[in-house]
Parts: sequence; C-alpha cells; structure tokens
Amino acid sequence: MTRKQKILILSSPFVLGSMYPVFQILAAVVGETLGWYLGLVIYWILWGGLFSLWMVDKEKIINLIKPQKLNRQVLFLVVIPLILAGLFRFLTGTVYEKHSFWVLIMLLSTSLGNGFFEEVLWRGVFLVQFPEKLFFRIVWSSVWFGLWHIAPGSVSLNSNPTGLVIGALFFGFYLSYLANKTGTIWWSMVAHVLGGLVIVL
Repeated sequence: MTRKQKILILSSPFVLGSMYPVFQILAAVVGETLGWYLGLVIYWILWGGLFSLWMVDKEKIINLIKPQKLNRQVLFLVVIPLILAGLFRFLTGTVYEKHSFWVLIMLLSTSLGNGFFEEVLWRGVFLVQFPEKLFFRIVWSSVWFGLWHIAPGSVSLNSNPTGLVIGALFFGFYLSYLANKTGTIWWSMVAHVLGGLVIVL
C-alpha cells in the first residue's frame, strides 16, 4: 500500500473528526443557518479542494470530471438515484427549512458544491488511489461519506439529521457504484447535484 493510500484511509474518519467541531463553533458564533453553510464551504475548500488536489494531481481530476456522452444505460443509472431521493424525502419526511430567499439560494448552492466537491473527494480520489481495491473504492469511501454527514447534520436545516446520514450512506454506495461502472465521476456528479436538488427543494 502506498503512502497516499494509507493517508487517504486514515483521513476518512478525520474528515468527520475535524469538521464536527467546525460546524459546532460556527453555529454557536454566527447561528445555525449561516454556520451550517460556512461549515460546508470550509469542507469544500479544505477536503474537496486542497486535500483532493494533494492526493490526486489536477490532470487526473480534470479527466474524471470531463463531461461524458449520455447513452440509455447511463441515463437509467442517473435517473435511479433521483427516484430514490424522492422516495427518501417522502418516506422520511425530510424537509429543509426555507424561511427566506437567501436560505433557498444557500440550499441550491450546496447542491452544486456538494455535487462537485464531495464527488471529487469521496468518489474521484478513491477511484484513482484504489483502482484495484474495490473495498476501499466503494465500501470504505461510502461508509465514511455517510458518517461524515453527522457533522453538518448536527446543525443542519434538515429536520431529520439521522435520515440525512442514513440516506447519504445508501446514496454514497450508489454513487460509488456509478463512478466505478462508468470509470468517471461526471455522472455521479450529475446524479449527486440533481438528487440534492430533489431533496432540498
């Protein structure tokens, strides 16, 4: 196992461990809504951006996020999580409070930010670092992707933080499967953004 592979494995629980207090502090200082949003922005920059670029060079990330041609099979695979996101929202009663126009803008931007940065970190980096190790590429990354949601869920606008974590866990497995199947994170990014919009809107 390479040094970067070991660091990636060890860093997975550290994402939760490092970000949980960030969300708590920000929520206490600027309030839950803004604290939740700023916590996500910090997570995107540090983990989805800087850490991911350190783990995988820029050219590989660019190749992973290049738009891909849509075919029937991929369309089917992208539509499935949208249906599941709608069912999840309906069955768990997950609702994001949208008490102002600015909160709505924040929620829309988090769908885009999470769809991009989380896919780079939890799918792209693992896809590159563990091309031959399915356990780390799919299982390990998906479990920690789900568990990391404890941090934003602790101060979330979501009325069901437990449902958020469980939903993210299953969604993570599906997105990892999609990235693995297509060899790119383009379609998992598309599914993540659209699935996020279904849930927050």
